[in-house]
Amino acid sequence: MSNQTQAPKGEKLTGGAKLAVDMGPLGVFMIAYFLGRRLAPLVGGVFGQDWTIAEGDEMYLAVGLFMPAFLIAFVYSVWKERRVAPMLLVTGVIVGVLGSLTLILHNKTFFYMKPTIVYALFSSVLTAGMMTGQNFLKIVFDGALHMPDDAWKTLTKRYAIFFAVLAVANEIAWRWLMRDCDLTGGVTCGGEKHWVNLKVFGFTIISVIFTAFQAPLIARHMPQEEGKPPAA
Repeated sequence: MSNQTQAPKGEKLTGGAKLAVDMGPLGVFMIAYFLGRRLAPLVGGVFGQDWTIAEGDEMYLAVGLFMPAFLIAFVYSVWKERRVAPMLLVTGVIVGVLGSLTLILHNKTFFYMKPTIVYALFSSVLTAGMMTGQNFLKIVFDGALHMPDDAWKTLTKRYAIFFAVLAVANEIAWRWLMRDCDLTGGVTCGGEKHWVNLKVFGFTIISVIFTAFQAPLIARHMPQEEGKPPAA
């Protein structure tokens, strides 16, 4: 008999826990960006400090709070599931690097480009996987879906194209919205709020809708229960 003890198996995040990991950091970002200037004096007063956020510096506050919020969500996910989610890890590295550059160099350009880099990287990885006979999307789903390889290839192609479109869309959006702004200064940029709404709400809603449109493909190729007719 082996004396080695097997590491405890984690449990997949579901319901409120998954929502907190996926959307919690974004919620912190939104609150900090849109309410930070109002809340800073109130929070500072609790500690006996006079805290203020200069107009135009909302993004720096939001990024500064988003990074630790993302780290907490990441650590909780690893602790709960006893594994490192690949997409969460990649996103975390990019958030850490670009967020740090944004704060250190006092230049918002790096964070505006974050969605572009994340989406482009996801698209490239999925495409490279298909070219080398690997299906990384199947790995990401971690056994949640059971489909034949042809169905996985189709789904992977769709997601690779989708992520590429989002990367291009973000790059066009932030460059157009911030075309007349000083990205290294503290002056308020009128288009910045529109980009924040697009990043948090627009891309999220689009992703949910795109995923919903994949339901017929998934339903057609999922194993059928005995006695149950196949999906139309």
